[in-house]
Amino acid sequence: MAPAVIVVGAGGNLGPSIVRALLVHKGDFRRVAILAAPEKKGKFADFESQGVELVIGDYKDSNPYKGFDVVISLAGNDIMKFQPQMIDAAIAAGVRHFYPSEFGVDISQTPFLSERYFRDKHVTRDHLRAKAKEVPELCFTYIIIGVFGETFALSPVFGVDQGNKEFTFYGDLESERSFSSMADTARYTVESILIPLPPGHQERTLRVPNGNWKVKDAIKILGEVQGLQYACSIKPLNEARELQEKSRQSGDTGGELGFSLKALFGTPYATVPEPWDSSKFSFAPMTLQEMFMSFYEK
Repeated sequence: MAPAVIVVGAGGNLGPSIVRALLVHKGDFRRVAILAAPEKKGKFADFESQGVELVIGDYKDSNPYKGFDVVISLAGNDIMKFQPQMIDAAIAAGVRHFYPSEFGVDISQTPFLSERYFRDKHVTRDHLRAKAKEVPELCFTYIIIGVFGETFALSPVFGVDQGNKEFTFYGDLESERSFSSMADTARYTVESILIPLPPGHQERTLRVPNGNWKVKDAIKILGEVQGLQYACSIKPLNEARELQEKSRQSGDTGGELGFSLKALFGTPYATVPEPWDSSKFSFAPMTLQEMFMSFYEK
């Protein structure tokens, strides 16, 4: 039987790309739905008009998940800590395949096991593994992509200041990072639902970045697409860590997480380890230039 899929957090950055990819494969799924709070119902009217179900409810309640086989969680930092409750509710309703909100670097690498920024993701992974021991039919998939090109280009958290034509980086410009587009990540995610886990496996990690580029080349390509030339300001990695600690001591959680992310991007572990799983899928991902052009030409 074709699986039924429900998306939680579809209003975030990655959400529209995931829903569009599901619509492309709509014939492969029994149901395609978005879980939304009552006050956010109007936000998804366009998708609803294209045949996506809108399920109104609380993501911590089991009722909205009834009748669904697969949950894709796109929980942002503000609700990441509630994913264990989401998982319990989904399992109680009969869900048997869960995609936690990963969509970033490979947090299983040793330096990231105690990283503040990933605390709630590790709690979620531990919870899934514990539940899998209780529910043998439960499986879960992590999608590992590195850094979204859209976030790198459009968010100041990675150091790009388009207005002042400046790029601030904590680390080595010659080092490589893994970049991905949201559109390609969504395609990998949706196609992966249709690829069964190997017999006897409940946990699966799919490493599917678009590719690796040197940081200096990434900012150069971005500037070329924008018609700008960025002045690069290179700072030592430990400075980001010091600012992270100052933010923590002052109770500034946003600043703490922000500088934690800047420091993470400065380490070589922001590159997705090989081997990758891209060859298991039906398409070739975009280059970094194509990625930047895709959202600057919209």
